Amino acid sequence: MKELLLESTFVSIDVEATGVDPAKSDIIEIACVRVEGGIITDSFSTLINPGYPLPQRITELTGITNAMLVGKPQMEEVLPGFLRFVRNSVLVAHRVEKDIAFIDKYYRRLYGKRFRPPHICTLNLAKNVLPNLKRYTLKDLADHLGVEYNRVHRAMDDAKTTAFVFLELLKILWNRLGIGEYLEVKKLSKGY
Repeated sequence: MKELLLESTFVSIDVEATGVDPAKSDIIEIACVRVEGGIITDSFSTLINPGYPLPQRITELTGITNAMLVGKPQMEEVLPGFLRFVRNSVLVAHRVEKDIAFIDKYYRRLYGKRFRPPHICTLNLAKNVLPNLKRYTLKDLADHLGVEYNRVHRAMDDAKTTAFVFLELLKILWNRLGIGEYLEVKKLSKGY
């Protein structure tokens, strides 16, 4: 019997950073929620001090200020707890490759190897499942699918919204095509 993602466990993640390029930017917030059988059962979230002042545009985008990061841990301190939380779960994110690239940067520093978990991108999946939408931002998908959200560009809010958007996309795939197992869904979430 195949294990359907709607009925199994996955972890929805989101990171906020000092910029968009993982090679030149650092994580300032990371959050994830564990979803089991379609229900959020646990969460992990922390602000992270990058060791330098935030660009003003990042504060304007996220609402995260330099003062909020004083005394917060650095990502190398946070990574082991994050890894314990996600374990071997399938990671789900909107633009998952970018989130993984940010995490991989620190993972390589600490462990000397690549961070390559099983993962699914809700952006690419939505483009395949809902090909007629004009825009595929997380906010636009949430609005289209009737998913409520608090705000965007804060990691915990985006992780939760992504989880619920993903569940709605899974329901559409299952009802339309009978697709719901990880490898089947993964094929539909490949790069666009």
